[in-house]
Amino acid sequence: MKSHAVSLSMAACLLCILPSLAGCSRINETPLETSYVNSESSLSASEEKDNSCYIYSLLSDKEKEYYNILRDAAMNFEPLAVFPEKIEPEILRKVFVAVYYQEEDIFWLTSMFFRPTEPSDSLKLTYRFDKEEIPSMQTELDQAVEEIFSSLAENASDYEKIKVFHDRLVTGCTFSKDNKYGNTVYGALCAGYAQCEGYSFAFDYLCRKADIDCFTVMGTNPDGDAHAWNMVMLDNMWYNVDCTWDDPILDPPDKEFIRHYYFLTADSDICGITHIPDSTYFELPSCTSGINYYKREGLLAASAAEGIDMLARAAGIAAQMGRKDAAVRFADRNGYETAVSKLFDGNQVRKVMTEYNSVSDRRVLENKYIRYCNDDELIIHISMIYEDSQ
Repeated sequence: MKSHAVSLSMAACLLCILPSLAGCSRINETPLETSYVNSESSLSASEEKDNSCYIYSLLSDKEKEYYNILRDAAMNFEPLAVFPEKIEPEILRKVFVAVYYQEEDIFWLTSMFFRPTEPSDSLKLTYRFDKEEIPSMQTELDQAVEEIFSSLAENASDYEKIKVFHDRLVTGCTFSKDNKYGNTVYGALCAGYAQCEGYSFAFDYLCRKADIDCFTVMGTNPDGDAHAWNMVMLDNMWYNVDCTWDDPILDPPDKEFIRHYYFLTADSDICGITHIPDSTYFELPSCTSGINYYKREGLLAASAAEGIDMLARAAGIAAQMGRKDAAVRFADRNGYETAVSKLFDGNQVRKVMTEYNSVSDRRVLENKYIRYCNDDELIIHISMIYEDSQ
């Protein structure tokens, strides 16, 4: 860290807030060591850090140096990040964006960017919480992560791990625009509520704890509202994951409801359709694999008849697992539309409830259900209704 005096001219800075997620939208083992740096210790930018994040790898050597300095300053609640030379404002913003969205464990750093009007050798940093609050918050976060990891099978595959992470966020977190914790990993994993930024940070945080490559993607929805989701590496292929949009707003809330519409999707499924990524500073990897969640789970149907049979089998499996939802995806629109007609106009949906009741001790109604049809993803999703809930 540079020791000479720094000239502060905050009046010559412009306050910018990184794309606000207030408009963020969504569709209706062994204890881990804390990464918090307390007042008796500090990180140095010269220390080696295992930072294999995809975004970090795209930075130049100089930008990585600035990144490390800014990250370390934020870790230690410094009011300023101080650099060894003056840096162009746009480079400062690029580095700040990289740190803010890829260092989700520094959950106390705000998104407020004080843009200098000219090259500067310092950058003002602001924080959401007082430094004294962080140790107890970090302890809660560590405990939440430990609980999730302890639920994993001993030999869980990376796929099984990220599915658990996704499902835990969908069932354990509620979408909220409350700003106290909503944009943090703490909000998603401890407070129980978050905006899309918090969901994305939490999924990223869990994946990295499991040594799975993952990062947060910033962009918008088709209406131009700011939105965040993830890209995750699985079997040497990149996939999109959006935990926020897989966690619907239901009234009343239903903790048994889980969907995987946006879990392990290809770019062709969502990019430019429902999700528009921001590539201002970084060129994102391509997600081209067709081995999505539905294919992995044997729920990708080549025809309407096959899809209806799959949906019935999925209902039986759900019953055995104590759940009440079944979903299937279709390989083409014709199969999807034909299945929708046969299921809901031709009443073949009864086959799904009958299969559920054949293996479940808790019966569902065979003449009443909730259906969700995703026309973009060609997914039919049935949520059964228990008889004893009437």
